[in-house]
Amino acid sequence: MPDAPTLPQLELRVLDLVRDEVLQTPPGFGVSSDLFEAGLDSMAIMQLLLLLEEHYGVAIPVGSVSRANFRSAQTIGALLVQQGYVVTEGGVVEEPAPVIASEPAVSPEVVETTPKEIVPEPKLDRLPLRDCDFFTHAFDEMLRHAGQGGHIARSFIELDRVPDVQAIRDLLVKLPDQFPFPIFTAKLEKPSFFSLHTWVPARYQRPLELNLWSDERSSGGLIAHGAQKFADLQTKLDDIINTSLPQYDDGWMNVRFDLVEKEDGTCVFVFSWSHLIMDGIGAEFFLLEMNRLLGGKSEPVPAFDLTDFKDTRGWGERWKTAKVMPAFFDTVMKHPFEALGSEKLSSGRAHFQVITLTEEQSAEVARRSAEVSGPLINMPFHLACAMRAHQAVFDFRKQKPESLMCCVPIQVRKKGTRGPLFQNHLTMFFCNLLAEELTTLDAAAGSLHKQHTRFIKEKIGDAFRDLMWMMRPMPPSLHMHFINWHMKGKFSSFYHSNTGVFAPELTQFAGASVTNAYHVPSFSDPPGTGVFTNEKNGRLVLTLCWREGTLTPEEREIFIQQLLSDLGVRS
Repeated sequence: MPDAPTLPQLELRVLDLVRDEVLQTPPGFGVSSDLFEAGLDSMAIMQLLLLLEEHYGVAIPVGSVSRANFRSAQTIGALLVQQGYVVTEGGVVEEPAPVIASEPAVSPEVVETTPKEIVPEPKLDRLPLRDCDFFTHAFDEMLRHAGQGGHIARSFIELDRVPDVQAIRDLLVKLPDQFPFPIFTAKLEKPSFFSLHTWVPARYQRPLELNLWSDERSSGGLIAHGAQKFADLQTKLDDIINTSLPQYDDGWMNVRFDLVEKEDGTCVFVFSWSHLIMDGIGAEFFLLEMNRLLGGKSEPVPAFDLTDFKDTRGWGERWKTAKVMPAFFDTVMKHPFEALGSEKLSSGRAHFQVITLTEEQSAEVARRSAEVSGPLINMPFHLACAMRAHQAVFDFRKQKPESLMCCVPIQVRKKGTRGPLFQNHLTMFFCNLLAEELTTLDAAAGSLHKQHTRFIKEKIGDAFRDLMWMMRPMPPSLHMHFINWHMKGKFSSFYHSNTGVFAPELTQFAGASVTNAYHVPSFSDPPGTGVFTNEKNGRLVLTLCWREGTLTPEEREIFIQQLLSDLGVRS
């Protein structure tokens, strides 16, 4: 049994654990530095809780998972001691000593023989895909063949005025010639029949266009820039989310830009992006990068991440990790789940509705979440609310599904990183709730919390990523056939994600103030519905999405009322 550490030693070990496994900390980050400012969020706290239990044998009770206890490595060390971890007597470390002590101890000889590796950005020439990108490609092809437009998401920025249109246009003209932005018009190709798909530059570089739209009742601030008029705002926004991104033989259009002027003179900037090239957090990074470029600033965000490709494990080692996934899928499918949408892929038009809560309502939701799931872990609470909203519609239809199932995207980027912009950095959390677990919010959130704990503890996310790696050689149609076979064709009862605070640094864009921001992710029918949440400017934003024919207006009202009631929002 090794000797117990002193309290300062324990604090440094906790900091090393956080830095190695959870957060990308800046230079000079010490044991007293603020972990939340470095990017600690609810998902990272869940991971950290299990790491603390694994390394120190201390299970932190939910009631102790507070902002005060997890503010720094020092407060976490004190919490471990409070919960029974034994330390020996030793002095406390005073500032600025922790900043110096927290740097890795490296001998002069090591510094000379192992200089820090500088990894250059890869060139966009036969750029390989990440593991989860192969599933994304298969899903994109399936949606295109079904007439659902492809795996395309949109990021919305609401602005208080018309921004600098000419500056945006000038940037979009220059962007494709600047690395790494040729990926906006790149296409996936296979060098040979037996090789894997890779990104290659477009043979013809089509220009990136800014589409302008102006409400016919507005003062027409965008008309002078060539905007087209429209009669109804929601119809125009629905038109945008139903517009596919074309794939030409000589190059694809993987992004689209729209600027919409509302009746009151405010605007909405819509960034449409193919999920083949980025995920939601990557889209936020790009919008920040775009705003920096508009302001003439440099220090670009890293574009690509090729660290996964340094993993030299072979098929046998990968299968040791991945083999739990088929068994896990079988466990989920023991209880048949239902979706509100059609049973087979349909081409219904997509719709969405955004509900932005007030700061007071948002604070009440946070308070209620803390009561149900703990003060810092909100994913089980929000997912449980979404589950029960769907269950309310099933009850209205007098249908009694045995369970509801959801697959939630989980970011695998290290928290606190700036980028990379492109490639998907996701794994999936699969969970289901039985009918009896949906009767109360506490029961639903409690079950989801246990399932997410198992997901992290048993490294099911890693298993899913290794399974995707093993499925890479499959043609996209065969890839989706495998998924369809395991999931009985429905994929999920609905789609859900909570992306946290939307690009908190993005307060201005092209000379206008950002008043709100949210994502309208890609979603298919089946399942036909999705509930997505994020925060902006201290307010919780709820985005409800549905396909044509999935929800009647009356059912949508039932859904929203149940969702808001569980969240704690009074009518």
